[in-house]
Amino acid sequence: MWIEASHTIDRRCSRGFTLLEILAAIFIFSIVMGLVFGTFGGVFSSADRVGAASDLHEMASACLVRMATDLKAIHVAREPRYKAPDMDDPPDPYRVEGGTEYLGGELFSRLRFTSLAHLPIGRQPREGIARIVYYPEMKTEGERILRRADNLFPYDDFTPSPTDPVICEQVLSFKVVYFDKEGRDTEEWNSESDLYEHSTPRAVGIELTLGDEQMSYTFVTEVDLPMVRSISRRR
Repeated sequence: MWIEASHTIDRRCSRGFTLLEILAAIFIFSIVMGLVFGTFGGVFSSADRVGAASDLHEMASACLVRMATDLKAIHVAREPRYKAPDMDDPPDPYRVEGGTEYLGGELFSRLRFTSLAHLPIGRQPREGIARIVYYPEMKTEGERILRRADNLFPYDDFTPSPTDPVICEQVLSFKVVYFDKEGRDTEEWNSESDLYEHSTPRAVGIELTLGDEQMSYTFVTEVDLPMVRSISRRR
């Protein structure tokens, strides 16, 4: 009996694997490898997202720092030098104008003011009071960008230019809020208008959202303006 059993075991061990067993092994192996590569893919995907998020944070930080630097060096004409314009008078070259416009179905802000934070460019850079305009633009691919126009006096009518530096890309939202001397906020401002008492805002708040449909981040800052014109409404 012992010898027969031993021969039986030897025959079973020497017959090899059946096709069903091979297919089962391949199936199990494919599941294991899928899990392994899926884990690696998730790691690389997470690393890519972290890198993209870091780039957005760095770009937003540089943009907000640039805007804050410009606003902290704002130049405003004050009384008695400043005179409220009559009907035929040219507008104040040092006015503060803030408005909104629709771009790709979304409402974006636009800001115009003058500042001592001019960035000289070229072989013969000049210094002076610059008219600075922050404005959004839609690229041909549908992406929105934010440009910064910087021009020294004399200031002609502003026209967007492709040579104006792009300071932010992947812009989903750009919102500027203006605070008056009472702390009230508004999304528009015109220091030439009687509606705003020919005054300039006390502070400016900025909200910037960057990213895409899968990932977006919002950045907020507020700048107290060092130079303000405050004119009480005349009765």
